[in-house]
Amino acid sequence: MPPALPDSLTEVTPSWLSDALAEAGHLGAPIASLTIEPQPDNKGLIGDLAIVHLEYEGSSMRGPDCPVRLALKLPAQNPDSRRIGSMLNAYQREAAFYEHVAPHVEQVPRCFFNGSDRQRDRYVLAIEYIDGDPCDPALGATEQQARAGVDALASLHGEWWGRATEFDWMPGFDRGGVGGLASLWRQNLPVFTQRYRDSLPGDTASWALGFVPRLAGWSDGAADEPLTLVHADFRLDNLLFRDDGVMIIDWQTAMRAPPAMDLSCFLTTSLTIDQRREHEGWLIERYLSGLASCGIEVDRDWFGRSYDEHLLWWMGQFGNNLAHLEPDNAALEQALTAMVERVYWAGHDHDVGRLL
Repeated sequence: MPPALPDSLTEVTPSWLSDALAEAGHLGAPIASLTIEPQPDNKGLIGDLAIVHLEYEGSSMRGPDCPVRLALKLPAQNPDSRRIGSMLNAYQREAAFYEHVAPHVEQVPRCFFNGSDRQRDRYVLAIEYIDGDPCDPALGATEQQARAGVDALASLHGEWWGRATEFDWMPGFDRGGVGGLASLWRQNLPVFTQRYRDSLPGDTASWALGFVPRLAGWSDGAADEPLTLVHADFRLDNLLFRDDGVMIIDWQTAMRAPPAMDLSCFLTTSLTIDQRREHEGWLIERYLSGLASCGIEVDRDWFGRSYDEHLLWWMGQFGNNLAHLEPDNAALEQALTAMVERVYWAGHDHDVGRLL
């Protein structure tokens, strides 16, 4: 019988984790003790994330099913963050992703346990811990990291180009799209634009608000464009860089969408404003060349317009998600403000208001 899922990190015990890993077929030896190291809020905005350090019974027992560290993820205890996660159906979606998609994606860490209890709204994910290269979102991606992130996206999108329809549970522009968010945007964006008014350049606040009544029509039109599997939150915080490539985590918003959704998110949030202005053009070209190496040629004019449309999308969606989020600490507040500024300045620089 599967073990009952814990509601918080404090309920995770050696006995529970031993039972969970055994149920999943990934227990090389019983766990004698564990130490839970909670991660900062910015490491898991809508989830509680921790590194779990493990010791096993029988010191000689070591192997691929006896990891000394795991990354453990549960829904956020913070009610504002939990509300956002539930609004996005993020917890169920990530559980389904790790069950159905992750085994077929090279850039995803190994999953040791994937537990879901929809009736009690409890979810637990235990994945391979990867000690990635140093990465500071505040400073922006290094040029090497930017190249690696773009290359990973081109590989992911190329592999799943037109194929993500295999998964009935996965939302997408071809299955209702995102037009249903318009009512939430209409309610939340005025709150967001007032709260972040000092960080929004020029007329960008009015552009975001002006996109609300056009959201459904834009979404319906985009459904006829090339779609692929997108991460839909492809930011530096969700990437683990290593010498041999990039691993992608936090698949809570995976969906079928135009590829520019991910690339626009990555380049606008993961680079500083000055970095983006300097490197955005050639990084877009590198991405398109990566698609071409997968046998996928796209029209440059279409992609450029789609990229700008998705800047409008992110201006609205980040605003919707952050309108009522009250960060627990100054560091997270600063990180969110920086992200907002980067995205809205990108929209300003691309003059996306012309699309309205």
